[in-house]
Amino acid sequence: MIRSLAVISFIFLLLPALSFGAAKKHPPITAEQDCEECHDSQAQVWQDSKHGLMGVKCVVCHGDPNKNFVAKPTSKRCVGCHSEQVAGTAENHKMKQKNCWTCHNGHSLKPKSAKQDK
Repeated sequence: MIRSLAVISFIFLLLPALSFGAAKKHPPITAEQDCEECHDSQAQVWQDSKHGLMGVKCVVCHGDPNKNFVAKPTSKRCVGCHSEQVAGTAENHKMKQKNCWTCHNGHSLKPKSAKQDK
C-alpha cells in the first residue's frame, strides 16, 4: 500500500515537469477564422511590413494552427524565399547559433538598431 502510494505520488510530481517542456499548441481554429481576430496588433505590424505588403500570410512562418503551429519559428522557415541570406548567416562564424530575429524585429522584420539592442 505504501509502495503504490509512493509510485502514485511520484507520477503526480513528474507529470508537470514533463509537460513543461512540451511544444506550445495553438487553440483549434475554424477555416473561417483569421489570425487577426485574436492577434490584431501583431497582424497590423505584419501587414504594414514588406512581407505583409507582398501577401505573405502568417502560416508561412507559423504553420497551420491546427496541424504544425510553431510559436517562435526558426530561420529554416525563411529558406524558401531567402536561401542566400540564411546560408550566409550559417557560413559567417559570428552568426552561428543566431537566427533572423537576432538582427530583425519580430513581425515587422525591420533591422534592429544598435539603440534598440541596448
